[in-house]
Amino acid sequence: MATKLGDWLNDRSGWRTIYGTVFLRKIPKINWAYTLGSATLFAMVIQIVTGILLTLYYVPDPQLAYASVTYITNELPFGWLIRGLHHWGASAMVLLVVLHMVRVIVYGAYKYPREFTWITGVALLLLTFAFGFTGYLLPWDQRAYWATTVGTEIAGAMPVIGQYALDFLRGGPQITASTLTRFYGVHVLVLPASLALLLVIHVTLVHQNGIADPDIDFKEANSEKKKLLPFFPNYVLDEVISWYIMLAALIILASIFPAGLEEPADALRTPPHAKPEWYFLFLYQELKLVPRIWGVFIPIIGAMVLLALPFIDRSPYHAPSRRPIATAIGLITVIIVIALSIWGWLS
Repeated sequence: MATKLGDWLNDRSGWRTIYGTVFLRKIPKINWAYTLGSATLFAMVIQIVTGILLTLYYVPDPQLAYASVTYITNELPFGWLIRGLHHWGASAMVLLVVLHMVRVIVYGAYKYPREFTWITGVALLLLTFAFGFTGYLLPWDQRAYWATTVGTEIAGAMPVIGQYALDFLRGGPQITASTLTRFYGVHVLVLPASLALLLVIHVTLVHQNGIADPDIDFKEANSEKKKLLPFFPNYVLDEVISWYIMLAALIILASIFPAGLEEPADALRTPPHAKPEWYFLFLYQELKLVPRIWGVFIPIIGAMVLLALPFIDRSPYHAPSRRPIATAIGLITVIIVIALSIWGWLS
């Protein structure tokens, strides 16, 4: 019976061909770092599921937003867990996508024929930061309000278009009901639609171009043929294990360190230390150290360099040991970002 049903479905959908193409394809033997991409995807799924559940009870209105978040956290059954998973999942998603990009840089996996895959990955990285930025205001408490105030002022520091950018983000000169509605709409409609489109393109390209072999340089030098393994169950098993570990970590974090909620937003009472979320601290601290015009241009130039990286690094090698200059520049950049973030957190 099952065989006949499978044949019937296959005649109409070709699912066996799809299954064979996706799960039975051969891949090189890889290490745990290669699960970071799928872990990021799983974190994204957690954000989508918990986000949908939160939107059922959240009200994007300054008079009701804080009360709705309070209800979700304190009265809705398991609402604290859903909100905690969404809160910590956002940080996990940012951390994982950054680590995934670092892994790609270290192994030179952005080189031919994966240039366009890299470009879509950088776009997904920027979208992830946009999700964090727009979602942070939604609780409408003091921390969210003033952190968003600081974050939007960074955009306002841009020369020529700074004031226009500030007014566009806030929907006016100040953070008001219009800002909350705008951020909510972008967070739950515009960004998810953009993410879905880019994700389909990115995953398709990864499938088409295959997984970059971390030992490709040494394989070519030794003229050895490396044994290929089927995607399922070898790689899939590693991915599932990483998913369970991440889900367990998020549940523990949400239980021990639940998503907090400060007093309701008050535009007339500025807290002593208003700071953005941790993944924007490096930018926040940088703006305090250099002139504002440079503080804005440096991250823009950095994003442009990331996008153009496959065309800048023309070395034929992939291994970090064979790309000492690129490896050193990447390591120094990571150290600077971490140092600025810690400095911004402590200041």
